Amino acid sequence: MPTDLPATAASGMPATAAPALSAPALPAFAAAEELERALGCPFDPDTGMSLARGLHADETETEPVDAYRAAWAAGLHEHLVPVSEGGRLASFETLTAVVRAASRRDLAVPVGLGSTFLAATPVWIWGDDEQRRRVAELVLGRAWGTAGISEEAAGSDLLATATRAAPVDGGFLLNGRKWLVGNGRRSSFATVLAASDPSFGLFLLDFDALDFDALGSDALGSDSLGSGGVRRLPKVRTHGLRGHDLSGFTLDDCPVGPDAVLGRPGRGIEMVSGMLQYTRTLVGGMGLGAADTALRIALRHARERVLYGEPALELAPVRALLARGFADLLVAECTALSAARALDVARQRMPLWSAVAKYLVPGLCLDSIGACGEVLSARAYLREGVAGGAFQKLSRDAAITPVFEGTELVQLDTIRAQLLSRARRSGGSPALPLPLLFGFGDPVPPLAPREQRPSLTYGGTDEVLDLLDEAVAALADDPELASMARTLLMVRDETRETFRTLSEVRGADAYEAARRHCLVHAGACCLHTWLQRRTALGGLAADRAWLSVALRRVLARLGLPVGPDRESEHRLVHRLQQLDDDDRAFSLVPLRLAPQYRGPERTT
Repeated sequence: MPTDLPATAASGMPATAAPALSAPALPAFAAAEELERALGCPFDPDTGMSLARGLHADETETEPVDAYRAAWAAGLHEHLVPVSEGGRLASFETLTAVVRAASRRDLAVPVGLGSTFLAATPVWIWGDDEQRRRVAELVLGRAWGTAGISEEAAGSDLLATATRAAPVDGGFLLNGRKWLVGNGRRSSFATVLAASDPSFGLFLLDFDALDFDALGSDALGSDSLGSGGVRRLPKVRTHGLRGHDLSGFTLDDCPVGPDAVLGRPGRGIEMVSGMLQYTRTLVGGMGLGAADTALRIALRHARERVLYGEPALELAPVRALLARGFADLLVAECTALSAARALDVARQRMPLWSAVAKYLVPGLCLDSIGACGEVLSARAYLREGVAGGAFQKLSRDAAITPVFEGTELVQLDTIRAQLLSRARRSGGSPALPLPLLFGFGDPVPPLAPREQRPSLTYGGTDEVLDLLDEAVAALADDPELASMARTLLMVRDETRETFRTLSEVRGADAYEAARRHCLVHAGACCLHTWLQRRTALGGLAADRAWLSVALRRVLARLGLPVGPDRESEHRLVHRLQQLDDDDRAFSLVPLRLAPQYRGPERTT
C-alpha cells in the first residue's frame, strides 16, 4: 500500500513531504485544462464565471451574462461542433471533461450550451450538407439552439406528442406548443419533433430565416401570425438554475420547406431516442463538476473551522462524511468516464449504458453534495458566509440533473426493457476488449457522427458486467477486494435470473432488478478502472484506498453493507487535501485546475 501521504493528527502517520500527485494530464483531457486556465479559479470573484457572479445572477433571476461571455471567449461553444464541421469536438471523452470543468463554476452555462448541443446533435448525425453547415455556422457564431421535444401534456411519452406537421404545397405547416425546453426564448434554431406523414418526424427550424412568403399566402391563410408563426413563451420560474432560459414556444401555422426535414421521414422517435444517448451521458459531467466544487467548499471549511479547540477536519464524523462524499464522486466518475468513452468506441452499447449512466451518475453526485452539506451544517443553507453562500445555489442547481434528459424512472424503464430483451434471446454481438473500453485518455478514432449512428438496442453484449468474472479472478492476491467483487458477481447473476423469470414485465420486481443492475454496473466500472488504468493514471488512481471505500458505498446501496475501512477513509481525506493544495481536480484523472484563488473570499 502506498505511503506517500502527508500526516495529520488523525492519521497517526509520520510527517513527510508528499511527492508529485500524478502524471501530467493525458491528451484527451488537455482541452479541459486549457479551459480551466482560460476561465480562472471559480472562487476568484473577478473572473467571468466566478461563483460570486453566478450568485448575483441567481439572486436577481437574470441570465449570467458575464459567465456566458467568459465561456464564449474561452471557446466552450466550439466543443459542441465536430471537427469535421469546423469545431473542436473530437471525442466525447474530451467533451465530458470540458463540461465538467465548466460545471465547477455555474451550471447554468453548461446546461444552456447542453440544450444547444441536444438541438444540434441530430443535425450532425442525420442532417444533409447544408443543414450541417448552417447549424455549425450558428453555433460557432454563439447562437443558441433548442430541442423542441417536450410538451406539457406528453411528458416523457414521445408518442403522445401533439405537435403536427401538415404537408402543403412547398413544404409543411407546423402547429403545436413546446414547453419546458432549454433556450426556448433566446434560440436561433430548433429541432422539433412533430407528428407527420408517415409517422413522427424531426424538423430543423432556422428561426432567423423563417419567412411566410416561402410558402405563399394561399397556403398560410388569412389568420396566420407574423414573424414566421412562432410565439415565444415566458420563462418558467424555477427553484434552481434561475439564470437558465427554461421556457418554450408555440408554432401557429409555422411554414417550413422540405429542406427542414431531418433524416428519413417518419424516423423522428428513433432519432430522438438516439440523440438522447449523447446528452444523457454528458449530464454526468455536469454532476461531477458540481460535486467537485461542493467537496472543495466543504473541505476548506472543515480545515479552517475550529471546533472544540481544533480544526473540524480532525473530528472523525467530519472525516467520514468527506471520505463518503469523495468515494461517491469517484464511483460516479468511473461510470461517467466509461460511458463517455463508449460514445467514441462502443456506440452500439449506448442504448443500455447511457441510461445506466444517466440513472446513476447524477444521483451519486447529489449524494456527494449531500454529504458536503452535512459537513457545512447550518452554513449549507445560508446565502452568505462560506464561499459567499455559493453552496445553497449549487445544491439547488444540481438537483435538476437527475430529472432532465429523462427522470430516474424513465431511465429504469429503458434499462428494464433492454435487459428483458436480452433475457429473452440467445447470443450477442462480439465482445470488445476492456483496455479499449476503459482506456481513459488513450486516443480514439476520429469522431464521425454520420458513420456511427446510434442504435435502439445494445446487441445483448454487456462487457462491463459480462467480464466481471475476469475482474474477480484478477484480484486473487487481495482477498478483501476479491470478496467484495464476488458479492457484486452474485448480485449480477441474481439480477439476470430475475429478468429470465419475470411474471410482470413492468412490475415492481422488474424496476428493482434494473436498479440493482445499475449498482452492479457502477461497482464493475470501479473494478475495471482499477485493473485497467491505475498504472497509467497514477496518483490517487493507484491508491487502493479509493477502491475499498467505493466498493463499500456500492454494496451499501445494494443493502449489503460491509464493515467500514477507516484507514482507507483517512487516506481518501488525505488525498482530498493533497489534490486541493496542488490545484488538481477531485478525480482519478490527473487534471490540473486553474491556480487557486487565495484572497478573502476563501475565508469562512
